[in-house]
Amino acid sequence: MNNKIENLKQAIIDGDQDSARLISEELLGEGLDPLMTIEECVYPAVSVVGERFEKGEYFLTELMLSAEAMKIAVAIFMSKIDKGKNGQGLGRKGTILLGTVKGDVHEIGKNLVATMLRVNGFDVHDAGKDVPSAEFLKQAKAVNADIIGLSALMTNTMQNQREVITYLKENNIETYQVIVGGAPTSQDWADKIEADGWAPDAPSAVSLAEKVIKKE
Repeated sequence: MNNKIENLKQAIIDGDQDSARLISEELLGEGLDPLMTIEECVYPAVSVVGERFEKGEYFLTELMLSAEAMKIAVAIFMSKIDKGKNGQGLGRKGTILLGTVKGDVHEIGKNLVATMLRVNGFDVHDAGKDVPSAEFLKQAKAVNADIIGLSALMTNTMQNQREVITYLKENNIETYQVIVGGAPTSQDWADKIEADGWAPDAPSAVSLAEKVIKKE
């Protein structure tokens, strides 16, 4: 593997924004495929950061620094992807509202999922972090979403994915397909809370969204 890919991965893990920017630009200059680099480098880095935060090895400061480094790298790669596509085909597959559930400030994984979905033709709206159930519904209505994606990084906040689904049912809302993801989640968890789908990582989220859209 290209040493610079490993270096970029480490820069994101370390929250080194300057290095992330420099290495990303160098990788593009070498002609590496930007989407492949996101999949092979950025996502593994995000997974490491998420695991460290879950274990208490990383705190909020480290998490935010890594998130910023990741955003810089992805923005550089996305600029190349957008130029190549000239905006054609984007948003044609469906509209997705993504957010991190109440009590959770984790955004790295969510942001990467959003990037992958946009690259693959979805119109993605970011609800942000620490989002209450009522706010998910409000924003989903505002953007006319087909899918609501719920992210949770920690075991004590993944319970709020259930809360959102329960809130929608209590208000007799059947308009949206709800998918879930995040480090502590699983297919069993998704089945238990009656979500419409679960994805273990960003590339899988794309396949899941395409599958869910076709069911509508």
